[in-house]
Amino acid sequence: MDSPFGIWIPQVTILRCHRLEHARQAVEAIRARDCVLLQVEEAPPDETQRIIDFLAGAISAHDGQVERIGESTFLFTPAGVTVSHS
Repeated sequence: MDSPFGIWIPQVTILRCHRLEHARQAVEAIRARDCVLLQVEEAPPDETQRIIDFLAGAISAHDGQVERIGESTFLFTPAGVTVSHS
């Protein structure tokens, strides 16, 4: 997203995803260069793996990265976003 000053300011999209079909919204956010905080605690384990693999491919195609934040929470960030831990 461009601000009035012409600088890209990433947005954060928070999603709860139960099925692979719900991941489309996350892919759209990734394509818009937004950060996606994905929560998959309600998805079955096999579906969770498919969702993460699918979104990891999408973020990789945009030179971004994925990081596991918690047991069932993942952060997908586009290129140019630095994640720091404290």
